[in-house]
Amino acid sequence: MKKIIKKISLAVVVLPMLVACNSWLDKQPLTQFSDTNYWTSEANVKTFCMGFYSLFDGFGTGSSSSISSNGGSGAESDFYFTTFGDDQANNAIDIFPTAAPASASTWSTPYTYIRLANLLLARISEVPISVTAQNHYRGIAYFFRAMEYYDLTRHYGDVPYENKYLDQVADTAAIWKSRTPRNTVMDSVLNDLNNAVALLYPKSVADTYTGVNTVNQDVANVLKSRICLYEGTYSKYQLGDNTRATNYLTQCKTASEAVMNTGTYALNPDYRTVYSSLDLTGNKETMLYRLYIDGIVTHSVVGYCNSSTIISGLTKDAVDAFLCSDGQPIGLSSLYMGDTPNASTLSIGQSTLKNRDKRLIESVDSILCYINKSNSSGFTSTTGYRISRFDNSTLTKTEILAPNNPTDAPIFWLPEVLLNEAEACVELGSFTQTIADNTINKLRARAGVASLNVSNIPNDPKRDADVSPLLWEVRRERRVELMMDGFRYWDLRRWAKLSYLDPTVKPDIFKGAKAPAGTAGSPGKQDPSGYILPYSTTSVAKRVVTIPKCYLDPIPTGQLNLYQNAGITFPQNPGW
Repeated sequence: MKKIIKKISLAVVVLPMLVACNSWLDKQPLTQFSDTNYWTSEANVKTFCMGFYSLFDGFGTGSSSSISSNGGSGAESDFYFTTFGDDQANNAIDIFPTAAPASASTWSTPYTYIRLANLLLARISEVPISVTAQNHYRGIAYFFRAMEYYDLTRHYGDVPYENKYLDQVADTAAIWKSRTPRNTVMDSVLNDLNNAVALLYPKSVADTYTGVNTVNQDVANVLKSRICLYEGTYSKYQLGDNTRATNYLTQCKTASEAVMNTGTYALNPDYRTVYSSLDLTGNKETMLYRLYIDGIVTHSVVGYCNSSTIISGLTKDAVDAFLCSDGQPIGLSSLYMGDTPNASTLSIGQSTLKNRDKRLIESVDSILCYINKSNSSGFTSTTGYRISRFDNSTLTKTEILAPNNPTDAPIFWLPEVLLNEAEACVELGSFTQTIADNTINKLRARAGVASLNVSNIPNDPKRDADVSPLLWEVRRERRVELMMDGFRYWDLRRWAKLSYLDPTVKPDIFKGAKAPAGTAGSPGKQDPSGYILPYSTTSVAKRVVTIPKCYLDPIPTGQLNLYQNAGITFPQNPGW
């Protein structure tokens, strides 16, 4: 495992050095690699490809969220720190930007790695290895190029597209081009994904020849499932193109079932295992994970949930989304015990957590902690709910501190595939009891929740009137299973439901647990019903959701100036 980490570190150094060698002015000493002498062995190609793996964020160091940043270093987080949504209340309120930035890593980093993928495609035929091996590495290039163009498109919509390696001196004219329509870019992404699936080694072969926990055919199908679900629902709800939506949703279903039917993967008995393990090697729920090793590469998620830094707790809206064990929403279930804590101990074990989905019980502490009422360890949460999902009781006193956390993070894992399949089938009108039993009911069984009966779907009093009862329940399942995993914000964008982030539409997103009257401190204290308010009225007013402006990020002004100075028509996104 340590050898893999060293290879990634070497690759991060080698990749930019190769890309920089574009002219005779960039000649390297004979003891260093350059583009002209690098492509001589499979070992070099493996090292080059390992550099792409830094694009997988994992738990991160707490410096930034993968929603707003893409440094390509793994410092960004897909978990816990991705608070911009309706599930968590960040210590400082998350708001939409009001002006375009001069630069953004979400624009620059993808293009760096797209160029590297194009370089790999251009050079792989020169490497003295078998055609099968060459094709595998072509598959790697297609995989990461697809992933990065997808990331660009979901952020910015229309973006410049290039699928060939261009010399920065000789090909200047080709480098500067106008924005390509997003549908054209995404169709190219799908083509790359299909190529990746066709060319990459199957898991058993990849495990032998490129190493365990590397990109393989199954991983490509999971990425295809993820991207096609996004594009299918975006096409339906944002573009109003049902024909396009059907095509992509069908592709999502095909890719999901390809993984499900391998028989290789299975859910862990315990929900928390995939989030709190020191080593996910051999874990049957994961297809790919980010490896952390004590003293070499570590993260900060556990530390931030176990420190004096105020924890970004779950909102009332999020906690209320978890079903009771009878499979009914809290507004319909006779098992719901309310949310009033024990007045002296602040325990919610016999109220909020009683008879509830185990995923809630395994995600938050049973004792509330908040400003003026820290717990026995001195911890406080913005909402009263301390996040406990990532805890590992075997960590040493040093390992539990940020940034020393060594637990592994899932990148692609089975629950997402099951949820993608379920949602795609609902959207395609092909969701049956069999589909339910093969997907979300497996997740519910692990969570101690009664199965969804397709012939008797509950009608949640909190259901959005625009969403059918069946789709509401499938979306709910996705929300609670993948809560704090970096999916929710992007789900709301593809569903055209950013209105859920508007506190005037959903007031409970800026409320926390119910606490004994008068016990919560500033900034918001409590509402008349006793619910903790994590923000002041002034802060809440800063959350403004402007449609359609907020559905696309602004093009960085520095990029606009570069293209416009080159004589390229390059419009800013609407509203910016």
